[in-house]
Amino acid sequence: MSTYDLIVIGGGAAGFFTAIQTAEASLGTARILLLEKASQTLGKVKVSGGGRCNVTHSCFDPKALSKNYPRGEKSLIGPFHHFQPTHMIEWLESCGVELKTEADGRMFPVSDSSQTIIDALTQAATSQGIEIRTSSEVSSIDSGSSSTHPHTVTLVSGDSFHAHHLVIATGGTRLKSSSHLAESMGHQLLSPVPSLFTFNINDSRLDDIAGVSVKHVEAFVRGTKFNSTGPILVTHWGLSGPAILKLSAWGARQLSASDYHFELTVNWSPHETFE
Repeated sequence: MSTYDLIVIGGGAAGFFTAIQTAEASLGTARILLLEKASQTLGKVKVSGGGRCNVTHSCFDPKALSKNYPRGEKSLIGPFHHFQPTHMIEWLESCGVELKTEADGRMFPVSDSSQTIIDALTQAATSQGIEIRTSSEVSSIDSGSSSTHPHTVTLVSGDSFHAHHLVIATGGTRLKSSSHLAESMGHQLLSPVPSLFTFNINDSRLDDIAGVSVKHVEAFVRGTKFNSTGPILVTHWGLSGPAILKLSAWGARQLSASDYHFELTVNWSPHETFE
């Protein structure tokens, strides 16, 4: 049975970057295996940012950057002092990828193609000798049974591997099948709830104006502390746009607790006087 210094479960951006950073830190001496259950890796990178991949954000102060996270703000300040957008930009430049900054702070490859980021991650992994296996779904992890190889990873196919270190980078845990690996190792997970969703609103004042957008509004969930600013879009089912998506992210757990019945207030002209 093959033994690796590190096995990474999950072939998305997080899994790839973890494997690459470990390989670089070990100066290429670590034996690393990356496992992905789908037939292709980096699937979400391909569709992110409308296929352009908004790879990072133009905010370089750790404390200011952490304030953009609905949950975990304080715990992220420390890690952001070690790695933040400046480091991401530098790493991509070392791979030959140049970024551009848009008016809202989002940063994209100048190619406007997510394939540029996919190629950079894939080539970096290959150059570091990282072994990548697709169509390799993990069925179980046995940890602590041996001091020489603490983790045994078994695939649905029946293949097994030993690892000195293990990283689970499988993404969201919306499905029970996505969380069982972490739970089997003793981790306790919070129940997942939706985030970054649009609002379904039945209001006659929105009839027949689907497609109308306003660049800058203020939106509030009545009776809560949740508010946001930014563009808003009227849809056939209600409201969308960055201002709404931001509200749904920050209020994800509270909106779920209310069974998604709440009152929304929108100030369509926050910077205008009455006159």
